[in-house]
Amino acid sequence: MPAGQQRTGSHPNASHLIVIDRAVGILLPIVTLIGVAVLSFGSAGILAGVDHPPGTLARPELTWANDEAIRPGMDLATGNLLAMSQDVDRLATLARGAIAAMAARDTATLSTTLAEGRDLAGRVESEAGVIRNRLDALPGFGPDQTLRVSPESIARRDAMLAALDTTSGLASSWARVSGGALAANQLTTLLTSHDAVMADAAHQGTSAAYTRALATVAGAQVILDEAAMLRDQLANTSDVTTLDRWIAANRSYDAALKALYATLEASHGVVTAAVTKASAAEAVARAQLPPDTRGLVIIVADVGQGGLNQAAISIEQARARLNGALATLPLPSGAAPSPIPVASPTAS
Repeated sequence: MPAGQQRTGSHPNASHLIVIDRAVGILLPIVTLIGVAVLSFGSAGILAGVDHPPGTLARPELTWANDEAIRPGMDLATGNLLAMSQDVDRLATLARGAIAAMAARDTATLSTTLAEGRDLAGRVESEAGVIRNRLDALPGFGPDQTLRVSPESIARRDAMLAALDTTSGLASSWARVSGGALAANQLTTLLTSHDAVMADAAHQGTSAAYTRALATVAGAQVILDEAAMLRDQLANTSDVTTLDRWIAANRSYDAALKALYATLEASHGVVTAAVTKASAAEAVARAQLPPDTRGLVIIVADVGQGGLNQAAISIEQARARLNGALATLPLPSGAAPSPIPVASPTAS
């Protein structure tokens, strides 16, 4: 081939190669742009998948199914709590009624109130147990719960458990209400009965029926012993200072009157030196007795100001804490109290 001559057409496909080179030069930028766009969309999807409030593990797309599955159980437990709060309100009212009936010495009303309160306190305890079991049975809670249920569901369940905790001890508080009221009522009855029996003994003594009088005084001493045993029960929760003085004064007088009648019986009613001495001792002991029954009112007040009032206050405090916890709950639309069937407590 002569020098300088072009080699065009030296390869049969040279023109085709030139066309391909030009096509690649045009398509390569387009393909690159498409790849970048695809990567961009993929990255956006990845970022959307991990996007959640800073500092939390919230993953609504992962917890939604569990949240929906437990929602009916949550709503039912909320309704149960609202119903239980009404029972606690009633229990607080009964506690105040028991105090009023005790102060008025209205035995019939007191007995009725204490019986209703006992049953209601047992019911509240049973209701709390049923609700707690239902909340414990909800799926998704426990270790790593933040991966299975939403923070809102966790907070709602925790609030309900906190509300249940406020009812802990209500039954024992009512037991103190009942025990204090019954003890005060029984105490008043015993001391009143003791005074009446001793009055009978004095009447028998003035009639020279010394043997009968001695038996009557012995009966009065038994009543006083029962009051003393009741005093030991009340000492753990009540101020028994006045009661101690009352029992001591009456015990001294019972012993003095018994000694006088025994001396008179031995002397067949004849006033001897021994009778005179015994009569003087009886007079001294009688002077130490309260002039009237106002001491009984003070004793009852002491009992009320001790365990009885404190128990009623603890129920009021539990009621306030329960209502406060319920106020923080996100109530479902149209939520209403949903009483749950529980077994009635067996009367003790």
